[in-house]
Amino acid sequence: MTDNRDIEISHLERRKIEGRVLIPLLQELAAKFGKSAMLEVLGATIDRLATEDGATWAKTHGRSTASLRNVAEKVWAGGGALDVQIVGESDDHLDFNVTGCRYAEFYKQLGHPEIGYHIHCKRDFAMVGGFNSELELSRDQTIMQGAPCCDFRFRKAAP
Repeated sequence: MTDNRDIEISHLERRKIEGRVLIPLLQELAAKFGKSAMLEVLGATIDRLATEDGATWAKTHGRSTASLRNVAEKVWAGGGALDVQIVGESDDHLDFNVTGCRYAEFYKQLGHPEIGYHIHCKRDFAMVGGFNSELELSRDQTIMQGAPCCDFRFRKAAP
């Protein structure tokens, strides 16, 4: 008999499972308490989980921008979940564009890209705090919100 706790699933499959559970729950919360309250609770929950994920990835991969590139390419983009194009990299920054996103495709197929943005995309900012508090993320656009690409720009924070 196989112990299911040892079965590895991709990051994308994990997010799909979470989304299928969270969307109906979030819809019920919004109906009962209002959209604003639902988004507030969702934001706080996702921020906490993302910070924890960032800390876990830092322990596993290291805290450098090169380590973050490894997380982006192996974890987030693993199994073809993202098409990542590195546009700049040094010891103090990592710049990449995501030109294809199966996470966005999933939420759009479900008809909930706005919820997908709150569940998936917004978590990146809290994640970087858990990964390395000396890094900052700027991102002006996401595929989830209809842009042609997501523009990730990680920089060492000013001292």
